[in-house]
Amino acid sequence: MKTDPINPNVAEALARYLGGEMSQAECEAFLDENAVTEVEKQSIEHMKKQWTAMKNYQEHKIPDTGKAWDKLHARLENDNLIPSATETPVRRLMPALLKIAAVLIIVIGIGAVIYTSGTKNPSSEMVQLNTANDANTLIKTLADGSVIYIAQNSEFSFPKEFESMSRNVALNGEAFFDIAPNPLKPFIIETDEATIEVLGTAFNVKDKQSNGFELCVDRGKVKVTLKKDPTHPQLVVAGEKVNSSNNNLVKSKYVANSQSAWYKQRMHFKDEKLQNIVSVLNRNFNTSFVIPEAETRNREITVTFNRETEETMTELICLTLNLKSQKINGSVVLSENKKNATQN
Repeated sequence: MKTDPINPNVAEALARYLGGEMSQAECEAFLDENAVTEVEKQSIEHMKKQWTAMKNYQEHKIPDTGKAWDKLHARLENDNLIPSATETPVRRLMPALLKIAAVLIIVIGIGAVIYTSGTKNPSSEMVQLNTANDANTLIKTLADGSVIYIAQNSEFSFPKEFESMSRNVALNGEAFFDIAPNPLKPFIIETDEATIEVLGTAFNVKDKQSNGFELCVDRGKVKVTLKKDPTHPQLVVAGEKVNSSNNNLVKSKYVANSQSAWYKQRMHFKDEKLQNIVSVLNRNFNTSFVIPEAETRNREITVTFNRETEETMTELICLTLNLKSQKINGSVVLSENKKNATQN
């Protein structure tokens, strides 16, 4: 359900729905307004079943607790489960207790749905990576397959899962972005000075207070909007770069060189899936790692590569995860070292 503050009208509507006082059209309208996802609808239906089982809600907005107690008391008395001497004080206490219980059921039910709504959406949970003075390039593969190379003294924030309409992240510092294409879901980067919108491309972004904003495009194209001048966005294509100068965006030619490929040096992966790591290595170097087993592909590893050869990369991975490697048709096939695992 929506996480708006609960008011009497909402509570009354919920009670009417749980008590079966709504028409079919009203029920559908209630669910459309208050249950956005199937999980939330199921949660409300579960509450309705519990309410129906109690049979405490019929004609009135407040359950007939007296009638409920009379029915329960008669059964207990017939079964000789309560002594007659305690009948009077218990009868005085139980209606009030049942009223409290009925209110608690409604409040707890609403609270559970609201808690689910507040925690069900991973996209609201932001992850923040900070490289501080680490000389390594921290590499992160996002949920959509995009790869971000984060330079030292930089901060990158992203959601665990992206929203349905866009992919929004934030950068303070410098990073190289290799974005997975998705024309229906633009990738948007927020920096202190600019907003960058891409569909699928590779480019470098530098946004530091001391050096100003700079964006260089390796392939594809991006739209850059300066926050201080949002009326004049610039479209930057491969082979171009754009800088901020006097609150304006200035384009110029860009030629990639060894210095611009800084992100390929001292590549650091932290708690990253092996499949993501070998995908990055295969993309940036003349390597061809293959992992046939799904379980092995999903194993996580923390490792740093500093201009390593294919042989040393293979050795590092195999030693860390106790894997074996085979050269088959020009590819390095990584698999579980079952022999050593059995001996251990």
